[in-house]
Amino acid sequence: MPENRTQLEQLAATVRTLRSRCAWTKALTHESLRTYLIEESYEVLDAIAEQNPALLKEELGDLYFQILLHSLIAEEHGHFGLEDVAETLNAKLLRRNRHIFDEQGQVREDIITDIDEIIRVWDAAKQAERAGQPKKRKNAGLPAGLPSLALAQKLLDRHARAGSAQPAGGLATEQVRQRITDEQSLANELMALSARAEELGLDAESVLRSALNQQYGAELDDITSRKSPSKR
Repeated sequence: MPENRTQLEQLAATVRTLRSRCAWTKALTHESLRTYLIEESYEVLDAIAEQNPALLKEELGDLYFQILLHSLIAEEHGHFGLEDVAETLNAKLLRRNRHIFDEQGQVREDIITDIDEIIRVWDAAKQAERAGQPKKRKNAGLPAGLPSLALAQKLLDRHARAGSAQPAGGLATEQVRQRITDEQSLANELMALSARAEELGLDAESVLRSALNQQYGAELDDITSRKSPSKR
């Protein structure tokens, strides 16, 4: 292996070899990798929670492996490659962070530091991207595979920022505001709701996702795939 290769280049070469020589890796598809992408993402979150730098480094590597595999599979189908992913991301970062970069991608002299203004500039850049373009994603641009609680909170935030009217079920009542005043009381309420769901024999995740579908027209997705091979 050439010594002048960077670590990233060596890694990409290793993944290419696995894809061409390893029967298990060669059989992977975008669809069959979906479950692993979710698992690796949660393992990164666990490493962050443990405040373990060595474990975080390892888990970020596992997550990056997923990105490399998806990029390589797409390249095999003539769609795009890892370089295209990097180029697209860089262009998006330059375009959406106008509080830092000007239209030529150079660092601005008058960098904005006000958080509210940064969010406004970011939202304006996203809206400009969507202007005149067909809708690409469901659920206000949110991935349907998010856990229902996270999806619900993000949908509420997106609708509020857009000035859209919230369904009745998306508004906190005065009684709820009185019961929940801080992080601990919120945790207690969520635990109590989970316990009640268990008593009723209901799956809280499914119930909330169904409510999102009814109230927001959220199109939900299954994050697993029956085609996924057994993980080694």
